[in-house]
Amino acid sequence: MPTPHGHFSEELQELLDDRLDAATRDAVERHLETCEACRRAFDALCWTKQAAAKHLAAPPAPAGLRAEILAALQTAQLAETPAPRADFRQRLIHPFVAWAAMFIGVALLTFAFFPRRAALPALAARDFRAYRAHDLSLQLETGDVQAMEAFFTGQGIAFTPRVFDLGMMNYRLVGGRVHTLRSEPGTLFVYRGPGDRTLLCEMFAGKVASLPAGAELRENKGIQFHIYRSGTTTAVFWQEGTVVCVLVSDIPSGDVVQLAFAKAMPG
Repeated sequence: MPTPHGHFSEELQELLDDRLDAATRDAVERHLETCEACRRAFDALCWTKQAAAKHLAAPPAPAGLRAEILAALQTAQLAETPAPRADFRQRLIHPFVAWAAMFIGVALLTFAFFPRRAALPALAARDFRAYRAHDLSLQLETGDVQAMEAFFTGQGIAFTPRVFDLGMMNYRLVGGRVHTLRSEPGTLFVYRGPGDRTLLCEMFAGKVASLPAGAELRENKGIQFHIYRSGTTTAVFWQEGTVVCVLVSDIPSGDVVQLAFAKAMPG
């Protein structure tokens, strides 16, 4: 529920974690479109989750730990007196408990800051809203598709950049920027269509397997599309090789899907 000042609090975290029911999610997302304070709070939560995913990784177990445990178990089975078995337990359990406690502690911290990795639709919708609200600027403003691709190539993106030419669909490229949606830098570029409509595209290295459940799945040209609708916003994801692509807009949902169908390429 909104605070006495008309803002949302816990619901912002639940939106990011994709844990809201449809009605509440729509209400929160509509609120974010007009409330700068809540939008900034939501962006801060997104940043925290991204930072946690990048830096709070569980440390690997020491090399040879598995072999040592197996050897200790074999020694215990061969032991004939209680004393050596008790000594074995002390030697085995103490380091094991220490490593288990460390792993559980890191896992709990990771869960607290990044409870569900599959929040990509919410993040893409956030970027769309931020651009529309002039809170997300473009590094290069251009209507030239090749110039946009050359810009991305010069920024050291980890994959071969591809920018759509949507001129036949009456959408003109506005420009783009290097942008991080999950953890690694990717591409973000924007189009302007009839009636000043906005279409945003993002591409990043990853797998659609990281998307949350609940998508409408459709197939076209042998490509599977994951469609998420929230309020007036539609996000369509698909895989191209090692790259995940997403189109986001508040134009009619069917139009976003058809644009994705038209420009998607098999991986």
